[in-house]
Amino acid sequence: MTRIQFYGATSLDGYLATPDDDLNWLTQLPDVPAAPGEAVLRQMTAAVMGRATYDTIQRLAPGAPLNPANPTMTSVVFTHHPRPATPSVTFTAQPPVPLVRRLAAQTPGNLWVVGGAAILTPLLAAGLVDDLYLQIAPILLGRGKRLFGDLTTPQAFELVTVHRLGPLAELVYQRTN
Repeated sequence: MTRIQFYGATSLDGYLATPDDDLNWLTQLPDVPAAPGEAVLRQMTAAVMGRATYDTIQRLAPGAPLNPANPTMTSVVFTHHPRPATPSVTFTAQPPVPLVRRLAAQTPGNLWVVGGAAILTPLLAAGLVDDLYLQIAPILLGRGKRLFGDLTTPQAFELVTVHRLGPLAELVYQRTN
């Protein structure tokens, strides 16, 4: 059965990126293992993300697969400015919840939620996120793009495990309700 999983890194104060989508605070951390989370990412056969996340990834690693652990992974990018699809990336203006429900029913592996609040918050509110893989970086950004947006109801998760990935603390949670 497909699991819908958020996998990503934040600052200690819960930011994914600076206000201008800069990730240098994360990419310049010393002693981060070469392939953290490779076993988890290998199981991801599809991904959903916002356009800002996609553009940032493309800027950091132009031409590289979005998921080096599974280069055949397909991705859906949510945007109000459609672009032509590529063999592995589709751009859409559809709302995240119905699209993710459909993808989960069709995806043979796990579905990766990449990026922040605009995609993650409605999926959490709909009870669609099974697992959270949070890598916490030892930096306080003070402001920027938050991981979680405002939710109208609490979301309960259980801590499954904790890993140390060089300077990062990875917390793995599973939904309990």
